Amino acid sequence: MTTAASIELKKFGEEFNGRLSKDELNYALNYINFGEESLAFEILCDYICENDLSLTKNEYEHICRLNTLFNNFLERDVIMYLKALIK
Repeated sequence: MTTAASIELKKFGEEFNGRLSKDELNYALNYINFGEESLAFEILCDYICENDLSLTKNEYEHICRLNTLFNNFLERDVIMYLKALIK
């Protein structure tokens, strides 16, 4: 079932096309197809951290909004690490 959250997460994840490998992006976002938006979000954020991708302030804020949408699924240390990636 397609929800507003799944559409938003997919659109946000696709913004990392070219910054994450195609395999990483597909692996993370594919969980949306099974109704596992929270898991897809967590994996996407894990890949962002593992690859030390630079984030804009807007991207970080979007991650925070998504995290709220998913009932603060990400642990605090992950959020803090992501914040440190803002360039």
